[in-house]
Amino acid sequence: MTLPYKNYIFDLYGTLADIRTDERRRELWVKTALYYTEHGAPYEAAELRREYLRLCRAEQGRHRAPLYEIELRKVFRALYAAKGVTPDRRRVEETAVFFRLVSLRKLRRYPWVAPVFSALRERGARLFLLSNAQSCFTVPELRALGLLDAFDGIVISSDAHIKKPSPKIMRKLLTRYDLAVGESLMIGNEQGCDVAVAHAAGMDALYLQTETSGVYDPALKAEYELLDGDFSRLPSLLGIH
Repeated sequence: MTLPYKNYIFDLYGTLADIRTDERRRELWVKTALYYTEHGAPYEAAELRREYLRLCRAEQGRHRAPLYEIELRKVFRALYAAKGVTPDRRRVEETAVFFRLVSLRKLRRYPWVAPVFSALRERGARLFLLSNAQSCFTVPELRALGLLDAFDGIVISSDAHIKKPSPKIMRKLLTRYDLAVGESLMIGNEQGCDVAVAHAAGMDALYLQTETSGVYDPALKAEYELLDGDFSRLPSLLGIH
C-alpha cells in the first residue's frame, strides 16, 4: 500500500529520538548555580531552583492561552538580570545548553529513522518537524542527533508560542511551508498531542507506540498505527518497502 502523501510531519522526542531528562536532581541545580556564579550572577542551588520555577510560572501566567509555550531563554536571561548581569545572546544560549546537558540522562536517535527518511526522500517526499520543545535545547540536540538538516521545515513550540494539540501550531507549519492538509501526514508517539493536532487540522495521523507514549486510548485512534514496537514494519506501513 502506498500512502497518498507528499509531506511527512514528524514529532521529535519519543518519536524520532529517545530522550530522558531529570530536572529534579540536586546535581542540576548545584552545577547550574556554580555556572551562574562563575559568570557574575551568584546563586545557591536552592535559590536558583526557586527563582527558576517562579520565573517559569510568572511567564506562563502572563498568557491566558492554556497551550501557550513560554520561551526559556527569557527565564535564563532574567536569572542573570536579577543579579545585575546583562548577558549577551551567546551567554544565554550557552547557559541553556549547560542546563540541558546536566539534566540529560539519555539521548539517542531510533535506528529506523535514517533508512525511513532516505526511502521517503527517494520517493520525492518532503519532511517536516513539529515539536513541543524549547528551541534553545532542541536545536543543539537535533545537531547532535544528525537531524538538523534532515527537514524541509521546522516549527518548535517555544518559537511559535503555542503547543500541540492546538491547531494553531499546525496552521503555522502549513502556512509557512505552503502545505496542503490532504497531502500531509502527522507522525508521532503521543495520541493526545500528535494524533489530536492532526485531527484538529483535518489531517491523517500515524501513531507510533514507543517507550514514552503512555497508555493507549482507543478513543484517540489514528488512521495508521504501529503498536507492537516492531519498527521493521514501518517501511511497509508507509508504502516505501
